[in-house]
Amino acid sequence: MDGLKDYEKVMSSCVRCSNCKFIPALQVKSQRFSTVCPAIERYNFHAYSGGGKMIIALSLLKGRVRYSDELVKVIYRCTLCGGCDVSCKYFFDLEPLEVISELRVHCVESGAGPMPQHRRWIASIEQNHNPYGEPHEERFSWMPRGVNPRDSSETVYFAGCTPSYRRDEIARATVKILDAVGFDYMVLGEDEYCCGSPMFRVGARKQALKLMQRNVETLKKAGVKRIVTSCAGCYSMFKVEYPRYLNTDFEVLHVSELLDAMVRSGELEFSKDVPLRVTYHDPCHLGRNSEPYIPWEGELVKVASLVYIPVPPKPVRQGAKGVYEPPRNVLRSIPRLELVEMERVREYAYCCGAGGGVKSAFPDFALWTAGRRIEEAKATGAEALVSCCPFCATNFKDALKERGEKMGYYDLTELVLKAMGGAV
Repeated sequence: MDGLKDYEKVMSSCVRCSNCKFIPALQVKSQRFSTVCPAIERYNFHAYSGGGKMIIALSLLKGRVRYSDELVKVIYRCTLCGGCDVSCKYFFDLEPLEVISELRVHCVESGAGPMPQHRRWIASIEQNHNPYGEPHEERFSWMPRGVNPRDSSETVYFAGCTPSYRRDEIARATVKILDAVGFDYMVLGEDEYCCGSPMFRVGARKQALKLMQRNVETLKKAGVKRIVTSCAGCYSMFKVEYPRYLNTDFEVLHVSELLDAMVRSGELEFSKDVPLRVTYHDPCHLGRNSEPYIPWEGELVKVASLVYIPVPPKPVRQGAKGVYEPPRNVLRSIPRLELVEMERVREYAYCCGAGGGVKSAFPDFALWTAGRRIEEAKATGAEALVSCCPFCATNFKDALKERGEKMGYYDLTELVLKAMGGAV
């Protein structure tokens, strides 16, 4: 790939239709919950939309504009949720998410980005192997007493930075469940480093690729053939991004997929009622952004003004092949738990607001976005919001507290452990 230059025809094909701002019209259930892009809804200026960022990228490529502090903020006030990409492909076949990702790489390599908060992330990952500045030797200090992963196994539980240092209730619940059912797995211990997602998402691709290569070598040396994660960010990195740039052949599972398989096989059974009405939030990186990226080598052939067709035909990545049913199947199997759906679900789900570096650089925007999703969750009549991502967990918990909401929040693993009669 040659960065933005490879997407020049794609960017030139944008007709400013604004479909990237809303979920597809046939999927809209109400005007109140019809938008898909948090940035355009919050800032209400075209530059913040997927199409707007393609205009920015094309203008930078053509030398029509230069980076400024405000332009960099516009580029990074985006959660990289991919909603614009799915909506665009409902009608056309452009790739706004790919363009925005390349725009951030261009921004970093030009010296204009990322944001100061992201620079601190990157420095911490390089020094401490996590973005939070926490001691590396304390990465697995959350491991519960009495839970003993195998010394070696073909399956590794990759805990991830956020479950290890910020949302350890998710990591603890996960290993307690795996231990209770006798699942064979290991952890990497001091050999587990950040998956690279924080670097990769903000455009520091060179640093991310170096770390990703190191992680692949470590996993192969340990004899790992299957990776299990409880972090949606780690999942999409290992499932989608690693194979795009590196030679990997690992099977990658999110814990929700593993739990679903165990429920269906009878390995996982529930002994306790959980009388609760919940609604499920699809994390962007577990949902639409976890659909594998199929490489394509071809040419965009111009057939009319601003109209190009791919020759040979190009696979369309529409987000429909993400992980949607496994967490819902598990929730429906929990005794007395009732699942009700929000209006925007699966590949059309609205982002929690924490991704793409927004939570650290623009916390007010992150909380505002979470608030919009919480309003949608409340409209279902649910008592609690459930998801499968530690970033979603942190942002929703912060927003619920800020708003003084009574609605609860649970990670899927916490409810599963509760239904098994255990406690985090």
